[in-house]
Amino acid sequence: MIRGEDYPRAFFFRGAEGPPSNPKTTYEAWESDFSRLMGIMGKCLDEEVIGREARNPEFFSRFKRQHPEQVVLLHFNGNSRDPRHFTEKYFPGHWTYRRATKILDDVPPQQGESTIRVESASDFLVGAGRYRTSNDDIALFAMTSEGKHDWAHCEQVQLVAVDKKASTIRVKRGCYGTRPLAFKAGASRAAAHAVEGPWGKFNNLLWYYNFSSHCPKDPEGKTCADRLVDDLAAWFGKGGKLAEFDGLEFDVMFNETHGDTDGDGEPDNGVIAGINNYGIGVIGFARQLRNRMGEDFIIQGDGALGPGGRRSQRAFGILTGIESEGFPNLNDWDFQDWSGGLNRHAFWHANGRAPAFSYVNHKWNEPVPGKPGEQENPEVPFSRHRLSFAGAQFTDAAICYSFAPPRDPGGKFGIWDELRCGTDNKLGWLGKPEGPAVRLAAKAPDLLGGIGNPAGEELAKRIAGRVVARPTNGGITVTPAAPDATAVEFSLRGIPANGTDLVVLLTMRGDPMKGYPREMARFVECEMSGGMVSLMGRAPELTGMALRGKSEEPLDADTGARVTGQTQVTMGEKTLPAYGIHPPFQSAKGYVFWCRDADVPHDSELRFSLGMSEKAPDRSDGVWFKVLAADLSGDKPGPFVPIFETTTKAHAWIPCAVPLQNFAGKRMRFKFVADCGPKDNTVTDQGFWADVKIMRAGAPESEITPSRALMTWLNDRPFTSAFYFRNVRSRSVDLTLSFEGREPITITALSAHAHPDAMCRVFERGIVIANPSLDPYVFDLGALSPGRNYRRIQAVPSQDTKTNDGQPAQGKITLGERDALFLVRVQ
Repeated sequence: MIRGEDYPRAFFFRGAEGPPSNPKTTYEAWESDFSRLMGIMGKCLDEEVIGREARNPEFFSRFKRQHPEQVVLLHFNGNSRDPRHFTEKYFPGHWTYRRATKILDDVPPQQGESTIRVESASDFLVGAGRYRTSNDDIALFAMTSEGKHDWAHCEQVQLVAVDKKASTIRVKRGCYGTRPLAFKAGASRAAAHAVEGPWGKFNNLLWYYNFSSHCPKDPEGKTCADRLVDDLAAWFGKGGKLAEFDGLEFDVMFNETHGDTDGDGEPDNGVIAGINNYGIGVIGFARQLRNRMGEDFIIQGDGALGPGGRRSQRAFGILTGIESEGFPNLNDWDFQDWSGGLNRHAFWHANGRAPAFSYVNHKWNEPVPGKPGEQENPEVPFSRHRLSFAGAQFTDAAICYSFAPPRDPGGKFGIWDELRCGTDNKLGWLGKPEGPAVRLAAKAPDLLGGIGNPAGEELAKRIAGRVVARPTNGGITVTPAAPDATAVEFSLRGIPANGTDLVVLLTMRGDPMKGYPREMARFVECEMSGGMVSLMGRAPELTGMALRGKSEEPLDADTGARVTGQTQVTMGEKTLPAYGIHPPFQSAKGYVFWCRDADVPHDSELRFSLGMSEKAPDRSDGVWFKVLAADLSGDKPGPFVPIFETTTKAHAWIPCAVPLQNFAGKRMRFKFVADCGPKDNTVTDQGFWADVKIMRAGAPESEITPSRALMTWLNDRPFTSAFYFRNVRSRSVDLTLSFEGREPITITALSAHAHPDAMCRVFERGIVIANPSLDPYVFDLGALSPGRNYRRIQAVPSQDTKTNDGQPAQGKITLGERDALFLVRVQ
């Protein structure tokens, strides 16, 4: 039913898992509440949340026997596990660790608590975790002659206290099924587990799995992935407690990790010799599980983790589909990433294991002020909910929800009107889709004059950057010009703009990345800006640091030095894209830096804003911000010359401008330095470089189209992506396309349209229209669906009775900003 042809397809999310934990809840009352959609999903094991394993497997299994047509799915953490949950067969190398530190005094094998002197206690944390109430779990290791962790001589302990000045840690011995062991001074070390959570105030820290393809093997020759597949096969197999389930969804299943995966004591983040072995290992785990469980078993994974979903697992063609926590994502009820959400789901629908099945978990969260780790639903109008639901209908995704409407009569779990046709209370009421979703922008004039449909020589001439663009029979093939390039990046400049909206449609394919399995699709970003050259990518191209009296080197987390990727930072009334910085402060002082290369137009200037953290004005003596520039136009890079310097400790955006007339027409490398200052005082030296760009000298900000980057995926199969940009203010815009990996990409079609990304989809028994723009939009139902008549849903009293009033809907309908409408066919 959930994978049938009738839309909308909806099921209950984890709301179904809580009530059975209460011994007073009867199965009959629970079933009558949660049998009203097309299925249920929830936790039925204690790998993350304690107490779910007692009655949930029985309730969920009985539900499946009673409702064989409904889907029953397990929600399972795909990144980590409570070490108390069936970890007896796992061994120390199956987990990921933070940086290790040497043990400096002999440690006897004693029960109770021990104080251990270590080389550095700076990485051990008390009062940490999501709620700032958890202490680290730590592994004590002997060391092998090769300098690796001795997996056979390991004891798990719990941190009690840290004395950083004395470099000691106090720990509870012999935890998690281990016994106290002896450790020799200088030949042993301690490493904190890489952890997340706890997810719930009364739950435990979760240990990260080591999925890397080089994961150490236990004495039976098994990796972490092998053990987890064995666990799942036993739970879901014949006679297992979850044998009647249809499948599972891996929550927080990443393509990358943080920490030490090979046991040398140093964080490698699963990357060895430049290859992401962790991501490869996750795909290997998914393939092994698919082979074990068979074709009919539903396997899903998180698909929107990190910026644009970049950190999510990439087991395309193996997993059935994805979960999107929130649409477009968890914190975007403004729908800035509307097209990113559509691209993610559409790509998975085209590349999931057939028959593909993905879903949107409708939820948005914002932090509760003053309560670490706690989240709440934001206040949003009904229109935003409808727009999220429409996105699912356009991409063939099912819907479940954590953001629920008011409860139904009798205290039953609320169901959104759009999912059951309001008071008609009909599931699958839209019926079968009569075709794919239609983008109305595609009918607007092409701002490129048609040179990209099909892509050929004229479009190839417009491609700018350090690439080679060659027309071929199948389109335009683009490769990097530099033999040492690690990515493909190029621009299309001077695209005329006509209004505040722009939709770019791009059909392309790309070769798989060398050294990776074919399933690992490549991450792509399309960035738009106008009236400027943005120097703010997702992350800086090059970062580093220098300690006093020493040469520049890569960032070392042990020093506290950091340059973080782009995030939105608010000071006063203004929110800007920014890189966060902190000069080194642990044991040594100095500066951090990041660099960006750019071609400098004539009559231009460098603009940016500087700011400091909220506590800086009272505690910091200021950070010295400097900009240097080096000429890259010659055969060899020129020396860096200083072009700007200032200091600030203000928690406010300070706008800065630097003339660039001396560099006009040249390609330059700009180096942005943040130094703790001549007094080497690093207290609260958290600062920000924000909105860094090159633009026409003296031009007002109102002429600028702010930089915005949107994502999609790329593999060796043609796929059409859409990129919808709002708030276009300049007369023309530049598009920059960035592709993960240096392998060739082929563009077969490209067009740009000055039009909102208004969309519609016609179904047998209804129609869905959506307007993600910031202005009202007029839909002509007669043109979109000739010869048919429609009416609005009749809302239940607790939902949007003003919009969904049951009245006829014919002719032209004006839909407000960021809104959607589900209409019922009456003829």
